Amino acid sequence: MSQILPFTEANTRRVSSLFRQAMRTAFDHALRFDLYRQATQDIRAQFEANREVSDPEELERIIGATRAKLREWKHPDPYIPPCRPGGTKYQRNIPVAREPLVPGDW
Repeated sequence: MSQILPFTEANTRRVSSLFRQAMRTAFDHALRFDLYRQATQDIRAQFEANREVSDPEELERIIGATRAKLREWKHPDPYIPPCRPGGTKYQRNIPVAREPLVPGDW
């Protein structure tokens, strides 16, 4: 894998993607909102602590460690929004209404 220099748009995208994955993983594990909120604050603090890393090798090491941690914490049954592929309502056929949507004689 080629190194991506810090403070570039490509690196920003990689770190943003990891951050979103961490937030989703925290949501999958949280049973209560207050626990989820605390987990998101902890994750944000960890990302902020490494915000100013400018050494490309150190950056690659941190990103690799973050990916490994995400694999370790991956939930076996993640939350899937109902209307997304794999959700409980995905591609349900809702019958078409046969009566007027607005009652009355117009």
